[in-house]
Amino acid sequence: MNTFFRRSPSDATKNKRPGKLRIIALLAIAVTLAGISTIVLSQDKNGKRLKTPRPAPSTAKAYIATREIIFDQATQTLRKPTAEETSALVAQISSLTNRSTEGLTARQLPNGTKQITLEGRFGGVALGRARADGTTEVRCVTTMEEAISFLGLEEVNPIR
Repeated sequence: MNTFFRRSPSDATKNKRPGKLRIIALLAIAVTLAGISTIVLSQDKNGKRLKTPRPAPSTAKAYIATREIIFDQATQTLRKPTAEETSALVAQISSLTNRSTEGLTARQLPNGTKQITLEGRFGGVALGRARADGTTEVRCVTTMEEAISFLGLEEVNPIR
C-alpha cells in the first residue's frame, strides 16, 4: 500500500510569505556574492590582486553631499558625509564602476577563445545608506550615475 504525505493547509500558507529573517539572509547572500565577484574579477590568473584601476576620466569631478546618509555613532544622529569622505567615496565607487576598455588587452587561449582580464572594472557595487530609524537601505549599482543618485550627491560646478 502506498502512503502519501500531504501538507496541512496551515503549512502551505506559512511558506507563501517569506519572513524578515529570510529576506535579510537573501540580501546578505547577494551582497556577499557581489563582493566575492569583485574580488575574483580583480585578480590575475595566478590569484594575485591587480592594481585598483583609476577612475574613468569623465568621473574625475568634485561632488557634495545633499543627504544625510551616515549614522554618527558619537551623536546617534544622521549626518552628511564630509568633503573628505565624499571624495574618498567617489574615488572608490568610480574605480569599481569604471566601464572603460582603455588598456585592456585580449589574449587567445589554446582552445581558441579570447580572454580579457577586467582589472577590477565593470563591477557592480553594493551601497548602503543609513536611515533615521537605524536601518540601512542597500542598493546594487553598476554606474557612477546610479551611485550619485542613490547617495544624493551633486556635482560641484567649477569656477570659471
